[in-house]
Amino acid sequence: MLICIFAANLLQGKDANSTLRKTEVSKESVVKNFADISATKNTESAITITPADDVAAVFRSIADSRTIKYIRFEPGVYTLRDTLVLPRTGSLVIIDGQGSRIVAAKGKPVFYSLPATQSQAMVFNKTRYLIKDFGQITGGSRGVFIGSSFNTVISNVEFMDQEIAAIDLVFCLMCRVEQVLVTNPMHDGIVLRTAVDGETKDQVWPGTSFNNSQCNHTVLESCRVYNRKGCTGTSFSILQSTGVRLIDCISEGWENERAVFFDAAGCTTAKLFKIQNFHLEHAPRDGAMVFRSFGSTVEIDGLFLQIGSETAPAIWLMNNGNYIFKNIPWWPEGAWVRSSHSPAVVIQHCTNRFYNINKYWRNGEREGEKIFREYFRTSDDLVR
Repeated sequence: MLICIFAANLLQGKDANSTLRKTEVSKESVVKNFADISATKNTESAITITPADDVAAVFRSIADSRTIKYIRFEPGVYTLRDTLVLPRTGSLVIIDGQGSRIVAAKGKPVFYSLPATQSQAMVFNKTRYLIKDFGQITGGSRGVFIGSSFNTVISNVEFMDQEIAAIDLVFCLMCRVEQVLVTNPMHDGIVLRTAVDGETKDQVWPGTSFNNSQCNHTVLESCRVYNRKGCTGTSFSILQSTGVRLIDCISEGWENERAVFFDAAGCTTAKLFKIQNFHLEHAPRDGAMVFRSFGSTVEIDGLFLQIGSETAPAIWLMNNGNYIFKNIPWWPEGAWVRSSHSPAVVIQHCTNRFYNINKYWRNGEREGEKIFREYFRTSDDLVR
């Protein structure tokens, strides 16, 4: 399937001089095309950065490198004046923080690389990154903002106080975000998305569609988002992407908009999303676990809710789809499900409260009506 998507992308690619949608980093600061990447004189395979260096200038000096393999930060505190534009080498680039702390400039992303067109994105995705072992990345608009990569890993990093998102991955296939802490985000925590906005239909770069720029088969594992007071976004957003798994993750802190949002609307290939062993310790304003299907299957296998809210649902099935709920051992007072009128639902090994559809489930599509239960399949409820 992924090969088919890549082939479609190549057919839809546009000229590298097409206009790039406005972002925090100017078009001039991004490598323009594959020829620019190849025409480099930098032959170093590894560099070491110290707190005394102008880090942004160092990254600019290797932006065109085809040989850089390893970027090592000496332990210490780094204060940035500008964005760190990542090199596109066509191979693996390791960025090793060694416990160091980065303090970012307001309004600018920290680690950044976006293509200018979809045809360039098909070249960029040959570069993968391992960004690891930063004690903290504090401030900036985004901690990591990458468009188009295959098998990138972000590991063992704490992100703090980002304005838009701690991690924003666009068209990043089969990537992994693991052992990551997100603390006090102003808006979103971790975002996986296509290069087309699901609400506005704006493109991050031209030549994209819902189906040719997804974050398919990416895994978020052992990640925690602790929301600040007044947070306006979502802890974990998975938008128009399929095969994504959320494993052993936590959302806590002050209320935000949502803890998890899976949105498949408009995307005919966003068919599967799985959550395993999720821990929720706060009550988001709009709903905690929110799912908008497009003929998709959503599965929750293991969910612990700390508290319920009379004003916002613990689970919101925004429309009809296929929903599987397993191993929910506890359903606190005040928790409830807002459901579409006739979803297909499987419930297994959950507390008996969760099976009480008449009491704990509400029809959000036809207020006051009972939910149509012809497509419900329930078994093996727990006694307590």
